[in-house]
Amino acid sequence: MASYDSDHELGDPYYHATTQPSSSSRFARLSRPLIDSVRNGWQSSPAYRSLSSSPENSKHTGCVQIALSIIAAPRFRRYVLVYFVLFLLGWAGWAMVLYPRLEERGALLHALDPASKAEVGGWFGSNSLPQFDDLTHIRTLDPSLVPVARIEVDQLLKKIEFSTTDGDHLILTGDIINKGPDSAGVVDLARKLGASCVRGNHEDRILLLRHEMVTMNTLLTGDEKNVKLHEPSEKEAKERALARSLSDDQARWLEACPVILNVGLVQGMGQVVVVHAGLVPGVDLEKQDPSTVMTMRTIDLNTHVPSESTEGMSWAKMFDKHQSILHSSLKSSHADPRSQTTTVIYGHDAKTGLKIRTYTKGLDSGCVKGGKLTALVIEDGGKQSLVQVSCKQDYSKDNKEKKEKKDKKDKKAKKAKKDD
Repeated sequence: MASYDSDHELGDPYYHATTQPSSSSRFARLSRPLIDSVRNGWQSSPAYRSLSSSPENSKHTGCVQIALSIIAAPRFRRYVLVYFVLFLLGWAGWAMVLYPRLEERGALLHALDPASKAEVGGWFGSNSLPQFDDLTHIRTLDPSLVPVARIEVDQLLKKIEFSTTDGDHLILTGDIINKGPDSAGVVDLARKLGASCVRGNHEDRILLLRHEMVTMNTLLTGDEKNVKLHEPSEKEAKERALARSLSDDQARWLEACPVILNVGLVQGMGQVVVVHAGLVPGVDLEKQDPSTVMTMRTIDLNTHVPSESTEGMSWAKMFDKHQSILHSSLKSSHADPRSQTTTVIYGHDAKTGLKIRTYTKGLDSGCVKGGKLTALVIEDGGKQSLVQVSCKQDYSKDNKEKKEKKDKKDKKAKKAKKDD
């Protein structure tokens, strides 16, 4: 065969031909090991040439090459990217969630520590409380008459199947006037249902204005002509109109609404108190300042002075922490420590919105701005549930549009007068 003759002529001593029994083909086979055919050409390649003949340098060079080969591996780069992303997520979680919460918790614990009281020269509520005329500070509601406490406004009555014949009782958290389009109608409905209420900052302002108008003989329409008055702003004119629209009976009912309504002991909630805005933790109900109870949103951590501002520590957070500490301290000495705590139900803070905590229940969910109207239903045994209805109309927007129309009308009138 040609292949055999050619190989045979090379004179390779390790080569010999073998024939297969089949007559159709023959195959050549090498008789020496394949390893003998390796030429080790990579040793002469510059890519693998040693940088130094020194054993120490060779050792370092080998480590560097190993490290570079690991870094160059695609899997290693993927692992680095994954771990880097996980690190960023962990750092963001710590910086944005965990650390602020731990810092807030530490600040609350320090603020509620009695030892810090001396540092600021006493806390808010330690001194004597000023007395206010024509204002009911606290009223106690007999809990045996309230098998079901339903809190909020009249639109929810049908949805929660409110029935006075079944012993249901409605408690309003304040600001039932000077908000919607029918303040007098809401008062009449509350009186008809035998509802309880607390005095909010809007009731307080309208009632004080009404007293002033009675004193100055300006309650009746047209009486301003006999008294020298400054030109009222649109807001003041609206409030004056509302004060006039209230009958003496409606005004007396609103004046009877206390600043603090002590509902009493409710199973699973402890002592239940209803206010419009909030309470200062650690201060007895009798020493709570009525004006701040109707207006507070935040509280100073050092002095415990409440504020109307939205910037700062929420009074509800601080109150909730105070009651939580009290509950923990009573576990070992009292059979029912929850009964010794206080739960506050309030409204007022529409910006924060619905906020349900263990010891504070904020129900203002922005109905006046087209949000929702919320009721907290407390049944026999202390079972709690929230019921809401949507408020389709934004009354604040309507008032704004009316103001803009009035301003345009006034500008036109002034311009026409000037032209004349």
